[in-house]
Amino acid sequence: MSKPDRPLPERLARNAGPLPAPGAVPAGHASPYETVEPVQQGFIDRDGVPIWYATWGNSGPWIAFAPPFQIVHSQMLKGVVPYLSQHFRIITTDGRGNGRSGRPAQQDGYSFDHFYGDFVAVLDAVGVQRVALVGISAAALTVLRLAAEQPQRITHLVTAGGFAESLAGEPELARRLEMEDALLRSDWPGYVDWFMATIFSEPHSTKPYEDGAHYAWATRADWLGWCRRAWLGNDVRALARQVACPTLVIHGDEDRRVGYARGCEIHALVEGSKMLTVAAGGHVTAARDPVLFNRTLREFIGALPRERTWTRAMSRPRRALFISSPIGLGHVQRDLAIARELRKLQPDLAIEWFTTDPAAAYLEREGERLHPITRRLANESRHFEALAGEHDLSAFFALRTMDEVMSRNFMTFVDLVEAEHYDIVVGDEAWEVDYHYHENPELKRQPYVFLTDFVGCLPMEEGNAREAALCADRNADELEHVARYPYLRDAAIFVGNREDVTEQTFGPGLPGIRDWTDRNFCYCGYCLPFDPSALADTERLRARLGYRSDEKIAIAAVGGTATGIHLLKRIAAAFPRMKRELPQLRLILVTGPRLSADAFAPQPGLELRPYVHNLFEHLACCDLALVQGGLSTTMELVATRRPFLSFPLQRHFEQCVHVRQRLANYAADRSVDYAATLDPDALALRALGAMHEPVRYRPVETDGAARAARRIAQVLDNRGGSR
Repeated sequence: MSKPDRPLPERLARNAGPLPAPGAVPAGHASPYETVEPVQQGFIDRDGVPIWYATWGNSGPWIAFAPPFQIVHSQMLKGVVPYLSQHFRIITTDGRGNGRSGRPAQQDGYSFDHFYGDFVAVLDAVGVQRVALVGISAAALTVLRLAAEQPQRITHLVTAGGFAESLAGEPELARRLEMEDALLRSDWPGYVDWFMATIFSEPHSTKPYEDGAHYAWATRADWLGWCRRAWLGNDVRALARQVACPTLVIHGDEDRRVGYARGCEIHALVEGSKMLTVAAGGHVTAARDPVLFNRTLREFIGALPRERTWTRAMSRPRRALFISSPIGLGHVQRDLAIARELRKLQPDLAIEWFTTDPAAAYLEREGERLHPITRRLANESRHFEALAGEHDLSAFFALRTMDEVMSRNFMTFVDLVEAEHYDIVVGDEAWEVDYHYHENPELKRQPYVFLTDFVGCLPMEEGNAREAALCADRNADELEHVARYPYLRDAAIFVGNREDVTEQTFGPGLPGIRDWTDRNFCYCGYCLPFDPSALADTERLRARLGYRSDEKIAIAAVGGTATGIHLLKRIAAAFPRMKRELPQLRLILVTGPRLSADAFAPQPGLELRPYVHNLFEHLACCDLALVQGGLSTTMELVATRRPFLSFPLQRHFEQCVHVRQRLANYAADRSVDYAATLDPDALALRALGAMHEPVRYRPVETDGAARAARRIAQVLDNRGGSR
C-alpha cells in the first residue's frame, strides 16, 4: 500500500505546490467554481452513500455531465460550467469516492452499476425529463448506456476522450493496466504525477496538471483503487449501437490515456454520429481547451435563436470595442484618455466598453457606454482580493489562478463579437482575449490592438524554484504564441518608454525582456489621463475642491480593490502622531468602493471617503500622498510633482520591479517597504519628512495617449498596403 509520507515526485511538488491533507472533502456548501453559484445543490442518499449534485443556470435546455473516473471531481469543469450555465441548465455531480460525495470503505461500494445508478438518481432528483448527456473519459460508458436504456429522455449525447469498453483484451493494454495497478498500490504521489502528466500531455499544461493533482488529492489510493477496478471490465458496445439521439464524439489524436482509436470506435458504433478530432490534442479537452469545448457543445446542443438580424456591410456603423482591465482604476483612466484622442482622429467611430467594476462604474460616470453583455463578466478584482494577504499579493500566482475567470470572460467576449460588428478591438492588458486568441486564432474577426505597461512575469521569492519554473513556463508560452501567430496582434503598444522595460530575462534560456519587447511592441510613452499644466495652479485647484489654504492635506489611497486595507489601517494608526507634529494636517483616506468605512475608527482630522471621482485632481494639489505601489497613481503624482511615498505590495512583481524601475527613470522611486509601516511613530515621521523633501522628478511626457491613439488609428485605416 502507498505510504502517505512518501516524498513527492519533483514534477508533482513543482507543478502542484502545497497540497491539502489526502482525502479532504471539500466544504459541502461551497461552490466548486469561483465565478458562479449553483441554483440548487444537495445530496441524494444511495444506500447510505451521499451523492452530491448541483444545477447551474436558470434557463435553456438541460445538459448533464456524468462523473468520470474519480481521480477528479466536478471542479474539473470550471472552464465550462460558468459559461455554459449562461445558455443552458447544467447538472454536475461528484462520483462516489471523490469530491463532496461519500467514500464507501470497501470494494462492494464501488461498481459500474453503482456509478450508473448514482447518475440516474441525480437526474431523477432534479426532475429533468429531457437532457443532453456529456461523458468525459470513463463517463462515456455511463452516458452510452443511459442513452440506450432511456432513449426517450436523451436529446443529445457527447463523449470526450471516451471509450465503449474497458476490457483488458489487448496485451499492450493489459501490461499498462498492470503497471498502473502496481504504481497505484505502491506509490500514490507517483501515480498522481504519472496520471496527470499522461492526461495533460500538451505543452505548457502545468496549470491543468496542478488542478488535476489537487482534485486527485481529495481521494486516496484505496478509494481510487476500488473505483478503478469498478470501471474495468465493462462493455457497452452493444448498447452504443442502439443509441439513436444526435451524438458527437470528441477525441484528441494524441490522447495518451485513451487512444484515439477508442473514440473512433464510438463514432463507428453510434450510427449517424459526428466526430470532432482534436489534432495534437490530449485527453481532457474540457480542461485544456475549454474554448473549443464550450463552443462545440453550444453549437451541437443549443438551438439557433428564433430571431436574428444581419446588417448589410455598407450599412454597419463604425464601432470599436475597448477592453479595459478592471483591476483598479488606472487602466480605465488612461484608456479613456486614449479613446478621447482616438475620437478626435476618427469622429465617426463609436467606442463601446467591455469591463467590470470598478472600471465600469467610472466609465458610466464619465458618460461612456458599457455594452450590456458586460453584466455577464466575472470580476477580476474579486479574484485578486481573495488571494491577497496583509499587504501581500503574489501577482504571478494571482494571474496563474485566474484561468476560470479568463475562460468565462473570453467566451462572453466571443459571444459579443460574433453577434455584433466591430471594426477594431483594443485590449488594455486584456489577458483573457490575448491568451485565448492565440490558443484559438481562428476566432479573431477584426483588427486587434494589445496594450500593456509591463512585459514578463517575474519570480519574487528568492530560492522558490517552483515560482521561478512556473513563471518561465508562462513566459515561454507567451513567446511561442507571439512567434507562431505574429499577425494576431495588429499592433502591440507598450505604455511607456524603452528604458521602462526591465533588462531581466524571461527565464533560463529565454531572451531578454527588453530586447524581445523592442521587436514585438512599439512605445507610446506614458499615458496620462490629464494635462498636468491644467492642474498646475494648485491654489485655485484646492479652492475648487474645497480645501483651505491654511491646512495641510494628506491623501492616502490604495486603488479600487480591497487589497490595500492593511496599509490604510497602518496609515490611520500613524495619523495621531502626524497630527501632533503638524496640527493643521488633514488626512483623507480614500477607502475605495470595496472597503467599509466601519473598518476605521473616527479621529479628529481624519476623513474617510469611499470614492473620489478623478482622484488625480485631489492628488495634484495635496501636500502629501501615501499610496500603494501601482503605476497609474504614482505616475500621476510624478507628473503633478507632488511629494509622496508608495508602498508596493509584497511579492507583487509588477509593483516591486516594473513600476519601481519606471519611477527610478523619472527620479521618483519613493518606495517604502511595508515593514516600515509597522511602527506608527516611525511611519508618521517618515511621512512628514517626505512632505518637505524637495521634488526633483523628471517631467512626464504628455502625449502618450495621443501617440497610442494614432497607432490604433493606423490599424483602423489599414492603408499600409496602398503606400
